[in-house]
Amino acid sequence: MYARAKVSNLLRPATVTRKHLVLAGGGHAQLDLLAALTHTPLQEWDVTLLVPNPMFCYSGMLPAVMAGTATVADSQIPVAQIAMQSGIRVREAVIIALSTSTKMITLSDGSTLKYDLLSLDVGSAISGANVPGAADLAFPMRPFLRAIDLLTTLDAHITASHTNASVPIVVVGGGAAGVEIAFALRARIEARHRQANVTIVDAFARDGLPMHGFAENSRRLAARALRARGIAVQCGNVTEVSRDHIVMSGTDGTVTLPSVATAWVAGPAAHAWLKSSGLECDVRGYPLASQTLALNADATVFGGGDCVTLRNAPDTPKAGVFAVRMAPVLARNVIDAANGLPLTATYTPQRDFLALLSTGDGRALLRWRGVALESRWAQMLKTRIDVGYLKRYRALVNG
Repeated sequence: MYARAKVSNLLRPATVTRKHLVLAGGGHAQLDLLAALTHTPLQEWDVTLLVPNPMFCYSGMLPAVMAGTATVADSQIPVAQIAMQSGIRVREAVIIALSTSTKMITLSDGSTLKYDLLSLDVGSAISGANVPGAADLAFPMRPFLRAIDLLTTLDAHITASHTNASVPIVVVGGGAAGVEIAFALRARIEARHRQANVTIVDAFARDGLPMHGFAENSRRLAARALRARGIAVQCGNVTEVSRDHIVMSGTDGTVTLPSVATAWVAGPAAHAWLKSSGLECDVRGYPLASQTLALNADATVFGGGDCVTLRNAPDTPKAGVFAVRMAPVLARNVIDAANGLPLTATYTPQRDFLALLSTGDGRALLRWRGVALESRWAQMLKTRIDVGYLKRYRALVNG
């Protein structure tokens, strides 16, 4: 009997130790990986998707939602549904701590999660949150749904205010995102038959032009479009935010500007927990990504989008147009790492990209290879691109 039992044990299949892949975030850089796992699940791996919300809101649609020409639902991709129908576990939580030495994640609900392979697409925090009042009284434009809170406050003010009263709004930050949000808020107010009083405050607009870092013809085009719609640009640093005004320090000294709902578009900042994760980070706290988008030497952590800095191109803007191009590289290399294969896909940021900024009234500013113009067909092109992007990933539902 002993001999038989010994032979029987030898014939029994060995227990397979399953490994754990964690996808943190379901945004621009991670969607191709989620799509790949939907079509071809990994063998011997459990997969968990960590997201703050079951819907991913496509940031390209935020200006349209702010302007009132689209709804939040128009911007959404059901990432949780896509994951769950493929057998991927979904946790609605965000990371508050990461230890790469123990391969342990701490979540916002207090629980911990062990991983064997981790892919990060967690976006950025907001810069300037230490300005008095900014964290509590300004409305950051990231994450998407936090930006929608501004609309609730703005619409309530419009409803309660006198019909002849102007509606003052300050947009903090004069980059491309800030300019587009200013256009959108002006359009929303005007659509409700109120006079909009929108001001962009930008520390880099020393020459009076927004969109620091863009070519001069694009900056001048944006400035003309803003002036044509009554939107002012002031150079200065915001030093305080209150419920109905902001205080700024500029060339004319300290100035107070009325604002019933201040939009905070002051740029990205790295999540604090990344710096203490054990990953090598740049001076701003962003993990350094190789061309394969691996964040550490043993390729157990990958990352893409706004949450990383590229070693070979550290000045690459934190913009969705780059995250979208990272997506197929991230997907290929994470899957190859899980299968024990060499990492062969590499990402090099594009030298130029098409920029389309909606003006909120049926037109858009276009910048492409030195050309800068404003037209209705540019807005039609933007709409086509946005609709196509959403359609591509929504097709994964029950697909």
